[in-house]
Amino acid sequence: MDTSPLIILMTDFGNDPYVGIIKGRVLQTNPSVRILSLTNHIQNHNIRQGAFILLKSYKYFPINTIFLIVVDPGVGGSRKAIGAQVKDYFFIAPDNGILYPIVSEFEDALVVDLPIPNNISYTFHGRDVFAPAAGNLSQDYSLTNLGTRSVLKTPLHFYWDPKTASGEVIFVDHFGNIITNLPSSMNLEIDKKYSISTNRINLTVTLKRSYFEGSEKNPFLLINSFNTLEIALRNGKASDVLDITPGDRIWIQLN
Repeated sequence: MDTSPLIILMTDFGNDPYVGIIKGRVLQTNPSVRILSLTNHIQNHNIRQGAFILLKSYKYFPINTIFLIVVDPGVGGSRKAIGAQVKDYFFIAPDNGILYPIVSEFEDALVVDLPIPNNISYTFHGRDVFAPAAGNLSQDYSLTNLGTRSVLKTPLHFYWDPKTASGEVIFVDHFGNIITNLPSSMNLEIDKKYSISTNRINLTVTLKRSYFEGSEKNPFLLINSFNTLEIALRNGKASDVLDITPGDRIWIQLN
């Protein structure tokens, strides 16, 4: 079993060479590290999508995993660079809200401000600040060796109102499924019809257990692997037939 330190990269860089450059910079700092990608296809500049995916994913990795997060539309500006530890997981990221949903769950979370040198690129802190910080952290797992103790400056809260059963659309995945933060804890029933509405549309959907059970003609509702509700279309893209976009408020009620 490989026990080398593990770094997981998440960016909005897509297929651009910046991904490889960051990995190379990490390996310059610690050649023995393993570095893999969670995804490099966060929607451009979509901090909320990155925060949601990170929140729903990090617990599936081994303890002591270091998450290197570069979704950073504020690069070169006044936002801080930070490191954080939550129980047995570590994070290197910009302080733009992307770590807030995770860190705010734990009163004993440790946060440090990372130094940002003056003689580096104003456009690529992923390479010049975050990557070497992650590489150095993988050698001793000591955040306090990287920077000074601090707190997160930028909050990020997902919208959820249980009284009105309203939440938000987080993102649309590769399959055209519309992912929301509406929780599975609302005790919805399979094969029941529900009304879904946003500021632009109203539709009736049936809750199904799986994509296989859903319709190829009409969008349907299901509980996804994030334990939230999504709108899907079997063998098709719900996003192609519904005018719903990330950031929309969304309401659900029994039809």
